[in-house]
Amino acid sequence: MTSVTTDEQRFHSEFSKNLITLDSARRKVNMQINMALRKDDSHGVMLYTNIYLLIYTSWSEAALVKLVHTPFGFSESDKKKILKDRDVINKWTKCVNTAFAKFRKRGSEIPNKKKKIKNLVDTYLRTQGQIRNKIAHGQWEYPLYGNNLSHDPDALVWLKTIDVIQIDTWFEIHKQLIEIVRGLIDSRERNNHKAHYNEYFARLTSIEKIIEKRKKWNLEEKKRRLKLKPIKK
Repeated sequence: MTSVTTDEQRFHSEFSKNLITLDSARRKVNMQINMALRKDDSHGVMLYTNIYLLIYTSWSEAALVKLVHTPFGFSESDKKKILKDRDVINKWTKCVNTAFAKFRKRGSEIPNKKKKIKNLVDTYLRTQGQIRNKIAHGQWEYPLYGNNLSHDPDALVWLKTIDVIQIDTWFEIHKQLIEIVRGLIDSRERNNHKAHYNEYFARLTSIEKIIEKRKKWNLEEKKRRLKLKPIKK
C-alpha cells in the first residue's frame, strides 16, 4: 500500500533542512572554538563563542517553527496565532499553552507541568535571546540598552562570561524540552495522551542528568583535555 504524503508533511520535511544546516554550522564553529582553546587564543575563543550563541538562538527559533508545524498537530488557526507574535518567548508560551489545551479535563498535575515547561523556556531562551540581539546588532564589546542611549553593564558581564560549555548545555537541554512539547502535540485522547506521558518524565530526568553532569565540567578542564589530544592534520 502506497503511503500518501500530505502538504503539511512535505512542508515539515523541507523546513527541517534548516535545522540540518544549523547543526552542521554548530559542529564547524565548535571545532574552531576547540582549536582556539588549544592555541590559548582568547580573542578567537570570544569571536567564535559569539557566533556559537547566534547559531544557538537561530537553531532555537527554527526548532520552534518546525515544532509548531508538526504534522497532524496544531490546526492552521492555532499555527497562525502562535507564529504571528514577534517575541520568541511569547511564541513558545503560546505553543505550550495550545498544546496543553487538550488536557483541560485531565488531572491536577497539568498546571505544575505547564509551569515547569515554561520555566525551562524562560531559563534557556529569554536572556540568551537578549544577548543574541546585542551580538546581532554589533554590540560585541560594549552592549547598550534597548534604546541604544546608554551602556548595559549586565549584558557585558554575560558577554564576558558566556562560554562553549554553557552553550553546549543549552543545546542539550533545549533538545529535551522540544521532545517534551512534541509529546504534548502528538498526544491523543483516544490513547490517553500516551505520547505526552511517555516523554515528559523521561525527558525531565534527562535534563536533570545533563545539568548535574555539566556542573563538573568547565572551560579550563576542556582546554586541558583538548591539549592532550593530538591535532589531526
